[in-house]
Amino acid sequence: MMQSKDETVPIPGVLATLAAGFDVTTKQFWLTLIPVLLDSFFWLGPRLSFRLLVERTVAFLQQEAATAGVASNTVAGLDMNILLELAPRTNLFTNLSIPLLGVPALMVGTTPEKTPLPPTIIELESVWVWLLLLATFSVIGVMLTAVYYNLTANAIRAEESRLEIGALLQHAIRVWLQIIGLGISLFVVALFVYTPLILVGAVVSILSQGLASIILLMGPVVLIWLMIYLSFSPHGLVLNGRSLWRAMLESLQIVRHFMLPTLNLLLLILLIGQALDWALLLADDGSWLTWASIWGHAFVSTALLAATFIFYRDRHAALFGE
Repeated sequence: MMQSKDETVPIPGVLATLAAGFDVTTKQFWLTLIPVLLDSFFWLGPRLSFRLLVERTVAFLQQEAATAGVASNTVAGLDMNILLELAPRTNLFTNLSIPLLGVPALMVGTTPEKTPLPPTIIELESVWVWLLLLATFSVIGVMLTAVYYNLTANAIRAEESRLEIGALLQHAIRVWLQIIGLGISLFVVALFVYTPLILVGAVVSILSQGLASIILLMGPVVLIWLMIYLSFSPHGLVLNGRSLWRAMLESLQIVRHFMLPTLNLLLLILLIGQALDWALLLADDGSWLTWASIWGHAFVSTALLAATFIFYRDRHAALFGE
């Protein structure tokens, strides 16, 4: 039940919440272990390269473009030369870090060109093997996310309410399945949003390409706002043991009620994360010092995650009185 006078409950501001997240991570430094191990694996471990698949795809697109009389270096707005340059640095293992939601990692995307030890490269030649491994690594990545989230949430619980290791692992398995359900739900919603927009855009494009582009841009805008409103759904699953539907509903209510602080928090986390990634990757010289960057990235990322749990906990208590 919602509290009628949330102003009577002192709620820390966004900056105080971020500071609290860093304080928790400083005291519980072991929370950085999972992202450090995962990032170290991306950095020095074997790499599943799909360079051959990218090169075949580029060759096919260039051939189709040449047949249609279009410049073959740029197809569908993509620079084929850039894709060919990045192809040797692909690593399918990085899908163990789920975008936006998963265990944070510095070495996602294209792998670093210089490393202190030469990595083992395994070339993938089959699209079907690539798809199977992509799905497998994504599912494993969600499991790693569930464990990482549960450990972080457990660190900010009151001492008397913390879970034992056995209960924590059982809870992680439950959250793992719920996060998969959340991802499937978002995918279905995306289909419902994009399908009519594509049909309408195709019809409108006959009259005006500009208007059709505006209609198609509505899709990403709707999905971004949907993700903002549901951004605390995993927190409800992990911290309060909610059902998926109730976690989504409470996330929507918290964001709606505390819209400005939520946007400020998410924007600050985005800016800090992007600036950190840019600075650390720019400083990477391929030496063993990169490991210090990996630890620093894991510490800051874990602190930001802890801050989101603290933000959710405080506002959930203020709004629902629990």
